[in-house]
Amino acid sequence: MTTLDRTTCETGRAGFGLPGFAGRALGLAYRAMKMRSERAAMQAMPDFLLKDMGINRWQIEHYTSVRHTRSDPDGMHR
Repeated sequence: MTTLDRTTCETGRAGFGLPGFAGRALGLAYRAMKMRSERAAMQAMPDFLLKDMGINRWQIEHYTSVRHTRSDPDGMHR
């Protein structure tokens, strides 16, 4: 392997192209379905359980949003 070949291999972007795009799209779809089910489960909870978790009913949308879950990979904010 020449220096040029090694440089090309080391600096190439992983996930660039159709297979990478498909994987990212499937991952995004999976996260969306998971958030939707988590949101429905939280909406079905009684207020006293939500209070025990430290959130109000009106905060459910915020805690199950895409922005919030991306910065918090395990889904547990509090």
